[in-house]
Amino acid sequence: VGTILPQTGNLAFLGPPEFAAVDLAAQELEEAGYEFDITVNHQDSGDTTTDIATQSTGVLVQAGADVIIGAASSGVSFTFIDQVIDAGIVQISPANTSPDFTDYEDDGFYWRTAPSDVLQGRVLGNLMTGNGAASVGFITINDPYGTGLEENARMAIEAAGGTVTGSVLYNPGDTNFSSQVAEILAGEPDAIGILAFE
Repeated sequence: VGTILPQTGNLAFLGPPEFAAVDLAAQELEEAGYEFDITVNHQDSGDTTTDIATQSTGVLVQAGADVIIGAASSGVSFTFIDQVIDAGIVQISPANTSPDFTDYEDDGFYWRTAPSDVLQGRVLGNLMTGNGAASVGFITINDPYGTGLEENARMAIEAAGGTVTGSVLYNPGDTNFSSQVAEILAGEPDAIGILAFE
């Protein structure tokens, strides 16, 4: 079992529980008398600003992994999914939410356990309007995850008769959000959705 999960990069805070979950699953299989020996090989995914994930994939393909758990980021998974498919290895992501995986030509080798942004965004929008927000503003990370989630939340809000008073993007690595907050507050929304990482 190989993992390509974040030890570094903007999702590194997700790594420890994800690695622990894989280790626990392997331990429970062994304790249950699973007939095969299980070896876990943890590799780093980095993030989309690095090439770490493709290097990690090469290590796991060379090691003969039967399954790869990861990545946490849809963008990172897109950097190595074809390597995994070409090698005939099953990839299971615990966190990929991009709708683009739904119809990806994966020959049945790609699986995920998280719902796509289409569902998550609509649930968020329905939750906000269901809680009485007639107008909503968004502060959104400027990447496919953030913008896709915002787009689907917006559709649900508008379908419920609500209004999106504004949507302001920020870039990964930004540390000052005063201008984004001021712009969103100027629209006087009933609720603000912050679509972000840690």
